[in-house]
Amino acid sequence: MSNNNIYILSQPIHSGKTTLLMNWLQRTPNAAGILTPDVDKWRMLYDVANKTYHPLQVRASHPVNDLVMIGKYRFSKTGFHLAQQLLLKGVESKAEWVIADEVGLLEIKQQSGLEPVISKIISLYNNRQIQQNKLLLVIRDYLLDEARLHYKIENATVLDKSFFE
Repeated sequence: MSNNNIYILSQPIHSGKTTLLMNWLQRTPNAAGILTPDVDKWRMLYDVANKTYHPLQVRASHPVNDLVMIGKYRFSKTGFHLAQQLLLKGVESKAEWVIADEVGLLEIKQQSGLEPVISKIISLYNNRQIQQNKLLLVIRDYLLDEARLHYKIENATVLDKSFFE
C-alpha cells in the first residue's frame, strides 16, 4: 500500500541531519514532533512544537530502572516516554509536519526507544488513517532498507538535503 504522507531523511551518521532540520524549522513554523540534537556533547530531546529541550542522554550514575542502553550510550526511559507522547500529540495536531528524529537500532533491533509508539504511528500512516499531516522520519543511511522492511514502508518519499535548504 502506498502512502505519500511519509517522508524520510536518510544520511550518514554525523552528517548534520538534526542540524539541517533545526535550521529548516526556523522557516517551517507549523511542525511538531521531536529532534535529538547534541547540546554540549549530550544528546537532548527537542520538542519541536514548544521549542523546549529535555534530557535524553544520562550519566553513568543514572538509576538503572530508568535506563536504556545502546553501545556506549545511556538514555533515560523517562526521556523516551516523553518523546513518544510528543510524537502522538504531534500526529493528533494540525501541524503540517510531524518529525521523528531518529528511528534507529534501538527501535528496529531492541524494540525500545521510540517503540511501540513509532510502529503505531507508521502503521496509521501506512493505512492512511492519518492524512492531515506529513510524517518525516530520520533514518541513518545504512539502516534505510532495514527500516523500510521492518515498518513495511513501501512508498515513502526519500528527501535529500536540498529539500531543506
